[in-house]
Amino acid sequence: MRISEAKKCITELYKNTDSVVALVSERGVGKTSAFQQCADEMGIGYMGLYAAAMEGPDFMGLPDKDREKGITRYLAPQFLPTINAVQEGFFPDKGLLVIEEINRVPTDTISVLYPLLLERKINGHSLAPGWKIGVTMNPDTLNYTVNVLDDAMLDRFIAVEVTANIDDYIAYSNQNDPCDDVLAYLKACPDMLLRIKRASDSTATSKSPTPRGWTKVQQLINRCSLPNALMQELISGILGPETAASFLGYLKNREYAIPSTDAVLSDYESVRPQMVKLVQNGRLDIVSLVMNRVVSQIDGTGRQCDNIDKMLADMTNEFQLLFFKALSNEKPDLFLEITQKIKMFDTISDQFIQSLT
Repeated sequence: MRISEAKKCITELYKNTDSVVALVSERGVGKTSAFQQCADEMGIGYMGLYAAAMEGPDFMGLPDKDREKGITRYLAPQFLPTINAVQEGFFPDKGLLVIEEINRVPTDTISVLYPLLLERKINGHSLAPGWKIGVTMNPDTLNYTVNVLDDAMLDRFIAVEVTANIDDYIAYSNQNDPCDDVLAYLKACPDMLLRIKRASDSTATSKSPTPRGWTKVQQLINRCSLPNALMQELISGILGPETAASFLGYLKNREYAIPSTDAVLSDYESVRPQMVKLVQNGRLDIVSLVMNRVVSQIDGTGRQCDNIDKMLADMTNEFQLLFFKALSNEKPDLFLEITQKIKMFDTISDQFIQSLT
């Protein structure tokens, strides 16, 4: 399942059930980010716990003697959004509590978590009703040092296996300090988004690329100013030497400049020769990247729509349809307003409607 699809499932289950969603994937695909993005989009709180660094008593809470009644009570830990903690204002009314990498948690701690996952309470303390639980897991393969969870624990989850997807990654990057060079390379070589190596081949100096690694490379290129030799060393340390060589070779040997998204939206004529050359030479990967970037940044002003009209006039019919499909998916609230300003939509509106049915 794609991350975008998993997010829809998380949101729907949060709103309508008390189910525990377990996102399972290779490293760096975006499990934690998916939960965080869902919380942000729903306007609720988020609390992540790395339970592998904790012990059972951390969840049970400290004992507190009630001598008058002759019993021992337990004080709830501060990291749990219990009813009392929410009432005291330590947590918002609603949120997602995510237990990271639960299959790395020691066995004795796992047993303590059973009532929390099944009944939403632990040692006399109940989670606030507006808080739901999620977990993340790595696959049970030789590439990861994980514990095998028994069926009793697995039965408490709705397991969702998520995979790396280039379109999801580009959409995410476009909203988070994108680097055109990285996205153009990945669009041309989507199989390089995530490479899974055998456990025996993995070392600190022989890594393989992940979406998380590519995000670090984007930040490095956008924010740091270093000599080329040092930059190459750092990229190699993030992606591994093989992927770094492929990426840097692509940048060195490419023949096509990537038109600026700002230029497309504000002054298309200044980059029109570049776009026309890309279309004529069949560089659909870069054309698609530019169009996705345009969709992510469009706000519906008349000047932007005029420039998009000019751009679409240079596109093939297929790309015109793809643009409006992307617009309807990414900017549904602005779709009608924008299409009323873009004349090109009138010429393919019938085709667009047919493509949706």
